[in-house]
Amino acid sequence: MDVGQQIARIRIDAEALARAAEAGPLDTQVPTCPEWDVETLVRHIGSVHRWAATIVRERRTDRPRLSVEGPTGRTALLAWYRDGYEELTATFEAASEEAVFWYWGPAPNALAFWCRRQANETAVHRRDAEAARGPLSPLETPNALDALDEWLTLASLRSSATPGGGRIVRLAPTDGDRVWFVRLGDRVEVLEAQSASDCALTGTASDLFLWSMNRRGTDGIAVSGDSALVQVWADSMRF
Repeated sequence: MDVGQQIARIRIDAEALARAAEAGPLDTQVPTCPEWDVETLVRHIGSVHRWAATIVRERRTDRPRLSVEGPTGRTALLAWYRDGYEELTATFEAASEEAVFWYWGPAPNALAFWCRRQANETAVHRRDAEAARGPLSPLETPNALDALDEWLTLASLRSSATPGGGRIVRLAPTDGDRVWFVRLGDRVEVLEAQSASDCALTGTASDLFLWSMNRRGTDGIAVSGDSALVQVWADSMRF
């Protein structure tokens, strides 16, 4: 998925998040982020959009501090949020893939990293906003496959799941041609194709991604093998 496609994803999911947020009270709790209400969610993702835009626009080589901002008042906050994602996408469109600035995960270049990261972060938080209003909308299959691949790659850099004891979870999307094998232990490791796993989950790429991010349960997902690893994942694999 190229930079332009990721930018288009940001616009779609960022606006869908705004519509979900404005569809009800901002003090409604977000079930998928129990410590947040919708207002906190909007402030968080609006601040993240501005933070990422600053890194790219100013070509920051350090990691700037993220501060949660946003005006008071429903109308002003939602307008501020929309201004933020417009700023983000405009900044990405104006940037060069040759430019050098700080990023923290595998990617062909810094701009590609940030476009993908913000597309997938915005996609997750769109579903958080939707969770406060009703059911979650599924991700389109190509987007879900990209999001799942990125999440597992980043999890291997920063996550641990010691109770997993080195056991392997297999994630097999029914609408994709790739299967992921993830070892859960003192460190999380994405493995090359394996012949066996301790627990296997099979479902749509969207369902598997949202489950892997603790945004849904396993309803509609086929689970086989050591189902205790489902809880280990839920307790350990957080972003």
